[in-house]
Amino acid sequence: MQFKQSQNQSSIANIESQLDIAWSYINQKNVAQAKQACHVVNTQYPSSADGWYATSFLSLQLKEFTHALNTADTMLTLEPNEPQWLIHKINILLNVDKQAATVLSEKLKNQPYSQFKNIIDCANLFTKLADYSQAQFYYQQAIKQINEANQPKAASQLYFNLASVERYLGNINQAETLLNKAISLNKNDSEAYFLRSSLKKQQTNNNHISELSLRLQNQQLSPLAKTQLYYARAKEQEDIADYTNSFNSLQQGANVRRANMRYAPITDIETLKQIATTYNSDFFKAHETAPRCENSQAIFILGLPRTGSTLVERIISQHDQVGSAGELNDFALQMISEVKKHTHTPPQSKAELVKLSKHINFKSLGESYINQARPEITKHQCFIDKLPLNSLYIGLIHQALPNAKIIHVTRHPMDTCYAMYKQLFTHGYPFSYQLDELAHYYVAHHQLMQHWQQVLPDAIHQVAYEDVISDVEQHAKKLIKYCALDWQAQCCDFDKNIAPSTTASATQVRQKIYQSSKGKWQHFANELSPIQKILEQAGICCD
Repeated sequence: MQFKQSQNQSSIANIESQLDIAWSYINQKNVAQAKQACHVVNTQYPSSADGWYATSFLSLQLKEFTHALNTADTMLTLEPNEPQWLIHKINILLNVDKQAATVLSEKLKNQPYSQFKNIIDCANLFTKLADYSQAQFYYQQAIKQINEANQPKAASQLYFNLASVERYLGNINQAETLLNKAISLNKNDSEAYFLRSSLKKQQTNNNHISELSLRLQNQQLSPLAKTQLYYARAKEQEDIADYTNSFNSLQQGANVRRANMRYAPITDIETLKQIATTYNSDFFKAHETAPRCENSQAIFILGLPRTGSTLVERIISQHDQVGSAGELNDFALQMISEVKKHTHTPPQSKAELVKLSKHINFKSLGESYINQARPEITKHQCFIDKLPLNSLYIGLIHQALPNAKIIHVTRHPMDTCYAMYKQLFTHGYPFSYQLDELAHYYVAHHQLMQHWQQVLPDAIHQVAYEDVISDVEQHAKKLIKYCALDWQAQCCDFDKNIAPSTTASATQVRQKIYQSSKGKWQHFANELSPIQKILEQAGICCD
């Protein structure tokens, strides 16, 4: 810790003692005592930046962002050259003003920090900011320092983190090398095995299936580790056309995942139905003249996951007037924020949230969403938000941002369901781990999208994955025209798009068009028959 020279050793000991008390309460989540302890430190030792940090940290945890920023500024006034305080302030700004966070982060770039904590904090921060080149720089610095200190266990996690960044940047071979290093240092890193399997198509004479099978014999595996290893093996078995064993591995992994989740699919299905009931034609007629945000810069690419939306995103973002903001959850968060303005207590259920959402200030929703996405807008004429589940908010999007572009990407129903079933999602999509639940959710989502087409027939541009891969140029031109942009031939060269990709398709988007994913579900027609039956009973063609 750093203190003014006038402070004697006794004073330093007193400050440290008081700080220990404050941090003890913070770590215990004893808010009242933590606030009191921080107040004591700040009152008795106002020149202690560490004391103001404790207060700011607590305020951040409590989402009291204004107070967190004010106390962070006090820290920086006391010690303006301390990178830890600057990193902390940027982390606060990420919650309230991403543009300001991005601008302030420029002060940290390419700095050769000596303290390991500062290096790691910078790596994590730039990952959050999606500035992966800078994250790469700091992870490389951290690995160098850890290797010099001969700490192999810590190095393993850093190799994994750097491998993830290299994958986002499209450096697939480098990512594989790093994952091999991570695994060599930690044989129990199931996440590293899982990520390594996803990097490229495995070959009959060059794969990790035996290694994965050996790891699965470990009786001490956690449910998550077991799931990751099963999914990794299923993927590699599919790569070498061992379809029967692949589906068996996949189903074993999905069963473990589902068994360790608390999830009631009926809640999601009823929510989708309620959205359609709430945002019906009468709603839009009643709100025709309501104030709205007229900004036209947002391009929403949405639908179910694994339908080809990343391909569409890469085509459009290859245009020099379009940037991709990735899968933002900002629209939903801003909607919830608007709902809270109209109620004294937060919604207690999804059903209540849907009910309350129709009464919000839609112009304010549109403006707050655009302001939150401002960093992308400052660089380009348009920006892409590719969160699949924005499909649930099409009515809200249209009412808040009537000039936004909405692109719905579809794919053959059975290919879509199989692609979701075989994907181990980090977060979300809990319906995808059991065949009947997946099928029933697909039906409900399909019906919601049909509803949007009926009540907002001119607001949505439909594009099918199969059509895009059969004639890229034709459909790329249609997409660019819909986005009200001039045609640029480079949009067909989506595989040359150097922008980072963090989706499950991060490897595939670096490749030229391929047809091998089309109709892949037919290799598993018998195993997937429960899905097909439910879809066809709902009137969805699966031919």
